[in-house]
Amino acid sequence: MLRTISAILIGGLVLLVACQPTEVVLEVTRLVEVQDRVEVTRIVTETVVQEATRIVSEEVQTVVEVTREPLGTEARPVQLLFPPNYDAQIIVQRGEPLAEALAEATGYRYSVGVLDSEQAVIDTMCAAPVDTIGFLSPGGYVVAHDQCGVQVAGVAVDADGLGSKTGMIVSRTNSNIDALESMQDKSWAVAAENSVSNYLYFQALLQEAGIDVAATIPVGGESAAMLAVHDEEADMASAEFVPPIMPFEEALWDLETDDPEPWRALGLAAQRSPIGYVLVNGEPANGGYRPRDARARVFDVAPQIFARTQIVALSAPIPNETIAFGRDFPLALARQLEKELPAFAAGQTCQSSLCAGDFYAWSGLMLAEDEMFEPIRFVRDTLEISADDLLELAQ
Repeated sequence: MLRTISAILIGGLVLLVACQPTEVVLEVTRLVEVQDRVEVTRIVTETVVQEATRIVSEEVQTVVEVTREPLGTEARPVQLLFPPNYDAQIIVQRGEPLAEALAEATGYRYSVGVLDSEQAVIDTMCAAPVDTIGFLSPGGYVVAHDQCGVQVAGVAVDADGLGSKTGMIVSRTNSNIDALESMQDKSWAVAAENSVSNYLYFQALLQEAGIDVAATIPVGGESAAMLAVHDEEADMASAEFVPPIMPFEEALWDLETDDPEPWRALGLAAQRSPIGYVLVNGEPANGGYRPRDARARVFDVAPQIFARTQIVALSAPIPNETIAFGRDFPLALARQLEKELPAFAAGQTCQSSLCAGDFYAWSGLMLAEDEMFEPIRFVRDTLEISADDLLELAQ
């Protein structure tokens, strides 16, 4: 009967934990495939201490990982990561009040970090998914979510009280351009070809529908785009849409249910108020409307702009700048920060931090969901925009 193959260590096993390599004689029994099935024993010499040392070293590394400093301590603060959108000194100066306020509110310590690029912020969040909070562009969030599951926390509220930007396409009221389908072979004045809301979203819609414009005309800003269509230099133009303030301010304008120009039903001309607003039928407090889209900026040089132009289409809302958590950020702390961050943005201290005019100039912060970023994904997929290019896009 064939006996079990065995290996007998001749030296003492205690020598394996020593730091000096040790020559150990091994007796190895191996089977030789011959007809008589004999067993041949040979004596070999092996150096085995190095392998034992490697195993011990790996075990030590595991122990070090398990005994890391707790998150939020001085040795391991929560990292607030910013891309270099502003001077590094300004970012640190404006970020510190936020770090201090969050530390007081949560009991955790926070540090402000300025990285070389937005991609570097994303890479750091992916490498340290428990420790990081990132300040990202909306396109940057989409890239980060795809790259390693970064989770959105909130989006900035702008001076108009909105958490997103919406674009519009405007044509002349005496033209036959009144829907997406009628833009075939028409000229289009565009203020910014890297703007998701004001150009790329509409470009994706047109491409998906198989509609080709005759020409895209770059112009110097949104006011120039509005004047181009007003002055018949282009068939249509795109710019920012800001919802009108409704009568009595009893309800906010709603994208799903309200007409973008509800005041047209009155048949009244727009006028400039004594304090500078464009109004239709007086102040909203008295039952009138206050149009706020890009045409209001050129009202003084083109007072017939609202009468001579009309809104043909609106883009989906494109979220503002975004605060996001690393994929494995502690859930309890995330829930706490989802309360503390909007409270900070609504407080006076924010004026020397995220709300400062030389920094992000936010007027608040609202909670957000990942679904809000689907319009950016639609643009990316339809126009086949790379991750690198997505980071370069504006709202």
